[in-house]
Amino acid sequence: MNRKSDDTPTRPAPATGTPATDTPTNGRPPETPAGGPTHRPSGHRRIGLTRKRRVLAATGAAVLAGSVLVTRMTAFADPSATTTTTTTTADRPAACERQNPAQPQPPTQDPAPTSVSTVEQTYYCVFGNYYGGSRLDDRPLLQYAFQAVVKELRKRGLDQPDAVLPALTGDRDEDWSRFAARLQQVLDALPVSGPAAGTDGGRALRSSLALTAIQGMISALHDNHAGYVGPGTTGGPTPAAPSWGLGISLNMTTPPAETAPDFTGPLFLTAVGEGTPAAAAGLKPGDIVESVDGVPVFTGGKLNPGVVDLLHPAPAQRTTVTMTVRRPVTGRTRHVRLVPGTLPAQPQPHVDARLIDGGIADIRFDAFYPGLAQDVLKAVAGLRATTPTEITGIVFDLRGNHGGIAQEGNVLLGAFVHNATVVSFCDADGACVPQRVDDSTPLLQLPMVTLTDDGCASACEVFATGVKDLHLGTLVGTRTAGVNAGPAFLYALNDGNLIRMPSQHVVGANGEIIDGVGVPPDHYAPLTAADLSGGKDPSLDKAVSLLTP
Repeated sequence: MNRKSDDTPTRPAPATGTPATDTPTNGRPPETPAGGPTHRPSGHRRIGLTRKRRVLAATGAAVLAGSVLVTRMTAFADPSATTTTTTTTADRPAACERQNPAQPQPPTQDPAPTSVSTVEQTYYCVFGNYYGGSRLDDRPLLQYAFQAVVKELRKRGLDQPDAVLPALTGDRDEDWSRFAARLQQVLDALPVSGPAAGTDGGRALRSSLALTAIQGMISALHDNHAGYVGPGTTGGPTPAAPSWGLGISLNMTTPPAETAPDFTGPLFLTAVGEGTPAAAAGLKPGDIVESVDGVPVFTGGKLNPGVVDLLHPAPAQRTTVTMTVRRPVTGRTRHVRLVPGTLPAQPQPHVDARLIDGGIADIRFDAFYPGLAQDVLKAVAGLRATTPTEITGIVFDLRGNHGGIAQEGNVLLGAFVHNATVVSFCDADGACVPQRVDDSTPLLQLPMVTLTDDGCASACEVFATGVKDLHLGTLVGTRTAGVNAGPAFLYALNDGNLIRMPSQHVVGANGEIIDGVGVPPDHYAPLTAADLSGGKDPSLDKAVSLLTP
């Protein structure tokens, strides 16, 4: 990062808080192809949102990234949320300020360095704004922060004999003083010349270590909707569509929830973007990846994570990737060589609507973007106006939908029921704010089936929970991602960057916790590599059978 050496806080103008767009933040988001139409059969996973689409998804109300971000993408609106707690201690840096994504701050032309002052700002920001922050024990925060610093020191070959976490007492202010003194000592001992220091006298190195402390501190929360939002990121849990890569999506969309089994495969392509290196190589959805650069995807039944990383090349990296893939529909095995490149831009978010099996409306959308509910209702009205027969049911295909604005889902659910609560946002004291359906939405009076998978996260899971708990329809597919902590807000730091944290957590209409668990389907119908390769879709077939009289 190009940063100055002073610790002067940069305070953006105060703004009304709005939850950040959502993204699972507890793992690497999958690479998703960009470009126009993709080679995919009905029911494949959705391709991720572009940066522009993510900006749109942040302008309404809130989200849960995953957690994401997400990141790890999760969007929930809560206009009644309290404002940022301020600190009155004279020698502390300015309190973090909650931001309004609808009124983003202009990019910092000359950003300040991340410093011990920024770490301190983050420390007190957590206590003042995070869910149950006033009750947190400070010691895990500081322990994780220092662990992250030590890990980075060792990685860089810069370990120090005095890089030891001081004794902590549980008194926040006292513990911070001890931690800050030791962290500053570690930063001051870093080299100011030589290869490790770089060309700026070690300023970027010290800033990087301070940033590492912040990231370690936030990780101590173990919350998929809490995270550091650095340069080049948008702050939401919904992962942005990559602008560089191979142009593929994989069936491993998010890290398994703690309650889920380890990923056992097979690893296969769920989408291939047009005009991408993967498309040029002739790859298609359903192709099973057996090895990458000669390394098998699985060893002893366990996934090799490094192999998956090879399929997500860093921006501008042009190292050739060699893949061995097997196509189930033919049984043929191929060896292909792909050079990563710039991916075509994706279309704006929209609704895909069509009639299937005579009178069933198949409605597909990959995000709960601003205006989504009205677009869906218009699409249904359009189908009704153009079909010679009556529409007999609706299928909402939410597979691969990483979330967005949960209120859009509440408006849409208002087309199936009135006077009902979808979920509630609850603080650590148990005070809850019901999130209700929109009673102004005209009732469609139609049966409904919703398709889900483990790519359905955050606001998507709020919708699925409402369908299940309120008995509005049937869920078909596989369990959702379980990345659904709570409505996340963005807070500005004095280095010009942001952190994301929820002040409330989500519970379903029946009081159940969705985060880490997900929403199970009523009918289990996974989409396999053989299905994709052969153009089959068992989830959609099951939905049609349920809606056929």
